[in-house]
Parts: sequence; structure tokens; C-alpha cells
Amino acid sequence: MSTPTSAGWYPDPDDADQLRYFDGIVWTAHRTPRRTERPQPVEPAPTPTEPAPYDWGLAPSGGVPGAGGAYGRPVGTPGEVRLEDGAVLAEWWRRLLARIVDWFVTSIVAGLLSLPFVGPVVDAAERYFSQALTDPSPDPAPLTDAILGIALPVTLIGAAVALVYEVVFLVWKAATPGKLLLGTRVRPLGTDGPVRADVALRRQVLPLVADLLALVPFLGFLGTVLSVVDPAWLLFDPKRQALHDKVAGTVVVRR
Repeated sequence: MSTPTSAGWYPDPDDADQLRYFDGIVWTAHRTPRRTERPQPVEPAPTPTEPAPYDWGLAPSGGVPGAGGAYGRPVGTPGEVRLEDGAVLAEWWRRLLARIVDWFVTSIVAGLLSLPFVGPVVDAAERYFSQALTDPSPDPAPLTDAILGIALPVTLIGAAVALVYEVVFLVWKAATPGKLLLGTRVRPLGTDGPVRADVALRRQVLPLVADLLALVPFLGFLGTVLSVVDPAWLLFDPKRQALHDKVAGTVVVRR
């Protein structure tokens, strides 16, 4: 390389890896390693991540879960469905088990209240089986008439017990004993408020109609169909409402 014209550090003509000081006249003995710029490592771009499952409808920070999403979308855990205000709708199996518990309770009460009407049936049954011991073809007509004779009062007693049971507990606790046991409660669809007596009564309209239809000749099958379709409706409803919920404008949520 050519000789520098001014003092300073320059590449050493004898060693390309060194810098050497030129005092403006001659090369001095002062040397230092050359500093090379090392390239900085480039951090890889962050990999896009998939959204977390079952977090649809979450509100922005500080908001109510579910307030930012579409109605009835699952939030939190698989199969969980929330209302707009974050309340979790009760699963079908909770409602089924609660109904079974309530059925046992009301059946026991209705059975005890129906005991005065059972006497004629017991007497007719005893005569029928006594006759069957000596007659290979006993007459079933008296027993059949006795059973049909108590069908109306027993059905009405059962319907009345169920009506009072549901209305009293829903107004008092927003839940029957079966629902309390399964951790659910009834509430109006649009607001998380108490269950009024008129709302509780409307919830019992369809079950009562089904019970009464069962007593009408040639229409009993309609009562059976209604008894099945009413609770089964919640399996296909996005708000998990049975038909009696739709009549009353209620939903069943977890406590």
C-alpha cells in the first residue's frame, strides 16, 4: 500500500491482521489487532400460534366472559355453553338426573295422598286372584274398572303435587331439590333475576297438558309424545331450553 500522508492508525503493511501507527514520517512499532465487525445474529420471526381452543366469545380484558362473542358459543371447557352474561347453561345430563330426583320425591308424596283411593283396587285385585285359584278364566272386568276408576283422581293428585312442588321451590330457591342436588337453577332468559310465580306456573303448563291428555281416550298417545318431546327439545336447542322453558321464557344454568 502507499505511504500515508498524515499521522494515524493504518493497516500494517507487514501484517494484514494488525493496525500500525504512522507518525506522519515513519511507521512506528505500535501495533494493535484490527477490529472486524461481526454480524449480529438475526432472531427468527415469531411463529404464528393457533388461537386457544374454546376461548371464542371472550371479552376484552376486564370484560365479562362471553360478552364479546356470538350467543351460545362454548367458552372455557369442551361442551360448555354460556349466555351473554357469562352464566353457564346446564348440561342435559344434569337436568335429566334432577328430573329423576324430583320425580321420586313427587311420586312419594302423590302416592301417600292417593292412598284413600287405592282401597277399591286392592279389594278388586284380591278377589281377582282368589278367583284365579279356582277358575282358570277369572273375570278381569271388576279389577279393570277399579283401576280406571282411580285413574282420574290419582292423575290429578300427581299433577297438583308436581305443580305446587315446582312453583314453591322455584319462587323460593329458583331450583327444586333435584336441581339443587345437581348444582343447577332456573332463571329468566334475559336477566339473572328471581323466578316469579307466574313464570313458574307457565313452566308447568306443558307437563300439566301432557298429564291431562293421558286421561282422554284416543288422545293419550299425544300426552306421551308431548312428555317425551318437551324435555328432549333441549338436546337440539342452542340455548338448551326445553319446550316448557320456551313457554315460560326461562333457562337452566349451573349454580
